[in-house]
Amino acid sequence: MPSTAADVPAITSILCEQCGYTLDGLPPESRCPECGKPVIESLSGDGRSPAEWEGARRNLPNFLRTTWQVIVKPSTFFRATTTRGPIRPSKIFARIQWCIASILLATAGYIHWFGVMSNDPLTGLLPQLAWLGLYVLTFASLFGITLLAASLSAWEGRYRGMRLPRPVVLRGLYYHAAHYLPVSLIALVSTGGYACLYHRYPFAYASFITYYLYALSAEVILAAVYLFWTYWAAMRNMMYANR
Repeated sequence: MPSTAADVPAITSILCEQCGYTLDGLPPESRCPECGKPVIESLSGDGRSPAEWEGARRNLPNFLRTTWQVIVKPSTFFRATTTRGPIRPSKIFARIQWCIASILLATAGYIHWFGVMSNDPLTGLLPQLAWLGLYVLTFASLFGITLLAASLSAWEGRYRGMRLPRPVVLRGLYYHAAHYLPVSLIALVSTGGYACLYHRYPFAYASFITYYLYALSAEVILAAVYLFWTYWAAMRNMMYANR
């Protein structure tokens, strides 16, 4: 039978970083009875430290370095960062990422609909209002999806006996927001590239539109797989953390 909430280790329990075995009461110089990992490596020697963005200076270089680390080596980042502590820095990080992704996705959506699919381009203030509406909708969606995913992940963690309290999940999802950047960039390049091709060679519209729509569909599927994989990399490397 699946684990229930009663099986979830206490937040004060010491877990083995390797396998999740409860190490309460074992001396630091001993080893995990389950996997043999030294207990000290799950305590002070766990290698975890706050992300660079959480340092004394939250500036552009630290933001860019943290973004790069999250995108390029997600498992390494979430294995090395602390899961406790103030959540406000990670929330600010996520809001900036949502803003950037919303700008890119809103622009991609605008180009897709009004630059490729529609034969009736907007005039006056309507283009700006349409883009602004797409931006607000995208930002609100990313914000809402994050909160919903945090609640569902924390609930599933309790159900399966994994120590994933909602603040820890939220912290991971806030840093996971960096993964929207490559997704939104690819969407913008795809729509913008096809729009340029269409306006340069309008006679080829009928020949390429099917391939374009297939490519967009494939990107949506791959983006969903990528975002889920990076989400699980975050959760998997945070649920045994002791600090």
